[in-house]
Amino acid sequence: MTDDDGDEFVDTLLEWYTDNGRHDLPWRDPNATPFEILIAEYMLQQTSVEQVLGVYEEFVGKYPTPASIVDAESDEFGEDLEPLGLHKRTAYVERASEQIIGQYDGEVPNRLDELLDLHGVGEYTAASVLAHAYDGDVAAVDTNVARILARVFGLETEDEPDARENWELAERLAPSDRCGDFVHALIDFGASVCTASNPNCEGCPASGLCEYTDTEHD
Repeated sequence: MTDDDGDEFVDTLLEWYTDNGRHDLPWRDPNATPFEILIAEYMLQQTSVEQVLGVYEEFVGKYPTPASIVDAESDEFGEDLEPLGLHKRTAYVERASEQIIGQYDGEVPNRLDELLDLHGVGEYTAASVLAHAYDGDVAAVDTNVARILARVFGLETEDEPDARENWELAERLAPSDRCGDFVHALIDFGASVCTASNPNCEGCPASGLCEYTDTEHD
């Protein structure tokens, strides 16, 4: 991949995102707090956007701060999270809230290493919070992002979101002034165009750049 290829893909992706991205998701609201964004990331772990939409706004309205979580009974907010499944999510939210209060004066930390220290936060969640809540100059790779990067740039790591090759490429591509948009664009593109099965290659704006298109759909 040349730098020009990478830049062209990023420009194409961001242009597509401007016209087609899911800008109305509540956790993407510019006024969403870092804690609300962290809660959204917890909810989105192994869970669809549609499921999260069913509980997110009511939950953050009821528990807008780490203190409101700590002051509540875990059974109470655990019931509010119940529709999403993944029962360990309740412990993640509770223990992370305690850490934020005890170690960070009630504010979600804005450093990658500190975010990684929060209970239930892995590399993707930490990078995503940093990009979205603090405009951090980072990239984040999950299963969908790994699939897109592997297809477009001919990597053999489509099913390996934790592969260093995927992260290094994402970090190389991420535009320093629009990292949050870049992460959102990849997520939305993977959900509607470059899907796991039956990708819409014919309608893909990046088809002319994509090695998957060239090799799989000649």
